Order: sequence, then structure tokens, then C-alpha cells
Amino acid sequence: MALLACAAATAFTAGTAATAQAADVEAAAVCAAVADENRAVWAQPGTSGGSVGFVIAGRTYDADCALASGQSYTACGDTTSQWAYVNYAGDEWGYVPSACVTWAS
Repeated sequence: MALLACAAATAFTAGTAATAQAADVEAAAVCAAVADENRAVWAQPGTSGGSVGFVIAGRTYDADCALASGQSYTACGDTTSQWAYVNYAGDEWGYVPSACVTWAS
């Protein structure tokens, strides 16, 4: 029985370490994006999911460093199908056309 408990504790510790390591990788993938214009934030990388919030021109937002492919969209002087996934309010994340942000980091 003690051997079984020890094995379970080892598996839990290994699983916790793997989870912490994955969280570190995710944390390293956050960049800073500055909104170029006041813009709607969308639920999906396109407009079909509806808007969920907004970003304000000149403010810096945490954003996923990788862009997401989605619906082609014309905004901020460019047409693109690449979307930035930004933290626009507290724990709320959504998509902004990549042409509408400048990467600060």
C-alpha cells in the first residue's frame, strides 16, 4: 500500500511539474501590442462571432505573440486574414485585425 501511495505521489509531482513548465511556456509567448486605432474586439478571428469589447488607440495590451488565421478583413489601411489575440480587459481575450496593432515587444 505504501508503495502505491509513493507511486501516486511521484506521478502527481511529475504532472504538477509538467503543468508548471507548460504555464511557463505560455507565459513566455505573451507580447505587448499597442492599438493603432479604437477598434472592436471579436470573439473569433473574424466578425462572425460578434464583438466582445474594444481596444483604445495608444494603449498597450498583452497579446499572444503568434497571429491567428481567420476571416479576411480590411481595417487600419490594410487587408489581412491575420488576427492578434489580445487581453482587452482583465481576463478577457479576443481578436483584433493584426493591421491594427503595433508590436511593442
